[in-house]
Amino acid sequence: MSNSPKPIRVLSFSPSADAELNRWILFYYGIDFKESRHSAPFYFLLNKLMGGKSLVLCRDSDAKLTSVRAVIDHFDAQTAPEFKLIPENLASEMEISWKRYNSDLGGAVVKWAYANLLPHKDIMIRPLTLGSPWLERFFVKHCYHIPENLIWKSQKLSKASADESLKTIRTIFQEVDQLLADGRKYLYGERLTLADFAFAVSGAPLVLPANYGGDQFEQGAIPTFEEFPMELQHIISAMRQTPSGKFILRLYAEDRYRSVRDNP
Repeated sequence: MSNSPKPIRVLSFSPSADAELNRWILFYYGIDFKESRHSAPFYFLLNKLMGGKSLVLCRDSDAKLTSVRAVIDHFDAQTAPEFKLIPENLASEMEISWKRYNSDLGGAVVKWAYANLLPHKDIMIRPLTLGSPWLERFFVKHCYHIPENLIWKSQKLSKASADESLKTIRTIFQEVDQLLADGRKYLYGERLTLADFAFAVSGAPLVLPANYGGDQFEQGAIPTFEEFPMELQHIISAMRQTPSGKFILRLYAEDRYRSVRDNP
């Protein structure tokens, strides 16, 4: 993997799906990294000052990787063929899956989750600040309306957008249900690919898997089932029972803390 003597450094917005995907991706590649997590609006200010463009900024020596996809492409190029997340023979399929799961599903889940949860300050303070410096945690606790309004406006949230997003989520889960109907282990057969990572991370807030967030056996930057409002608990319970929901739970249970280092 990376030959740099300097540690891989990551700047991230703690609760974002891209930050979670980035953690999992780096762990899978066997990359040791140091992550600096920040809350809103501090992350966005720091990211802009450092030349970032997304919810993840990763530095590998002189390489500045300004999105989680850039991180994937950078390290996948250094990985042995049998462990690549973008196998050469599935390159086209990976691009289609990336858009469907990371963009379409991921965007829908963000709208659904934030629109439903941001009004609940008591639920959201911990996810929005987990791993952030104490001053940022203090700020979010006492000036919650600032990050709340920032996220609400930037995502153009509304009850209507949340309801429409849930329709998209269910449609994509049904698509994956059909893929899994033949008993395959992963979305493209018997090996992990980028499609599995993208779907599992984007869909995670609908099933709340253990090991989410990069802290094994700890609750990551996502509310617990008990913290979710009752009407959302019903949705989560139903999604957990779908083949897709069970697939996400299994991936997090069996694959979240496996890496290329585990193979001889």
